[in-house]
Amino acid sequence: MDNLIVASILSMAGLAIAFASVLAFADRKLRVEEDPRIAEVLKFLPHVNCGACGYLNCHDFAEHIVKDGEDPSKCRPLGEESKEKLLEYLGKEGGDVYPTIAVVHCAAEWDHKKTDADYKGVRTCIAANPAFGAGMECEYGCIGFGDCTLVCPFDAIHMENGLPRVDVDKCTGCGKCVEACPRNIISLQEKKFRNLFYVACSTHDGALRVRKICSVGCIACGICEKISPEKYFEVKDNLSCPNYDKQDKQEEVEKVAEKCPTKVIKKT
Repeated sequence: MDNLIVASILSMAGLAIAFASVLAFADRKLRVEEDPRIAEVLKFLPHVNCGACGYLNCHDFAEHIVKDGEDPSKCRPLGEESKEKLLEYLGKEGGDVYPTIAVVHCAAEWDHKKTDADYKGVRTCIAANPAFGAGMECEYGCIGFGDCTLVCPFDAIHMENGLPRVDVDKCTGCGKCVEACPRNIISLQEKKFRNLFYVACSTHDGALRVRKICSVGCIACGICEKISPEKYFEVKDNLSCPNYDKQDKQEEVEKVAEKCPTKVIKKT
């Protein structure tokens, strides 16, 4: 019996050594050496794997930078100093790249959210949205349970009185909050000028209904469009829409924003 046990152990050890030898040989013969420049490029990247660049992770992005000449500026969390050093390492010059930030198109805090039902379900936006939006009368506004804050890898968005607030100094425009919002009230916008003027509303209801259910919603009065011949704003489908490329004359745009009767035009 003892001899059988010893023989079994020796045979298993022999098989292990044989397989290990085969794997070692295959590793030497089939190994694909990675371009050392990828590791160097990776040193400059922030290693947050947020996916804002459009690739799986920072390593995947580094590979495409080296192999395909991808633009390093697509990495939104990349600081200016690191970007300059990376471009210098690659022998490239940087173009005009503007910071991209998340913008919340709703201004309704808890006191503004009128409901016609008492929601008792799971307190997440993704769960509440199919359930008549947690009983909210406005089908376009923020539900207020903060799914967007949970997915932000940079601690750049927080709930205040039922409404997400974006810290523009921390926001990298990774888009995680955009993906998490079931009502699509968050968008990514390039901040090309000192202030970014946007409409904090997403409704497409008519003015009568908006006045009935929300005191801070866009009523599509058209004042912003009428007093801005440069078309800083245009009303489309019962909602004022800013032209972000025409905000270079900041003082003029701010004067238009101040005329909004519901103060729904905000600035960062």
